[in-house]
Amino acid sequence: MAAQWLIVACSATAASIMSNPHIGISVFWGGVTASVNVMLLMWRMIFGDRPTFNAEQHLRLMYRSSLERFFVVAVMLAIGMLKLKLDPLALLLGFLVGQVALVVIPIIRGIKVK
Repeated sequence: MAAQWLIVACSATAASIMSNPHIGISVFWGGVTASVNVMLLMWRMIFGDRPTFNAEQHLRLMYRSSLERFFVVAVMLAIGMLKLKLDPLALLLGFLVGQVALVVIPIIRGIKVK
């Protein structure tokens, strides 16, 4: 998680320096959106490890978690584009960087993802 935040901060700083601060803020908001998505995923993974759940309850929790994460990400991206008037392409690029960091960092570290 800390490495993901570091990558998001570095990419936002690089975008600010290369282009302008507005683009950097857009990239940062996209990265924050990806980080919130990961935090929700981690929270559900911890909460879903209860031994009292049967298979049907786990399946319902998985569907609910997927919908929650989808709507939280959609709302955060919409707020960034519509309310904050951030650059849509830079915003999506920041989100992409954050999501790729979620996949690449464990591979680089050699940690198996559950």
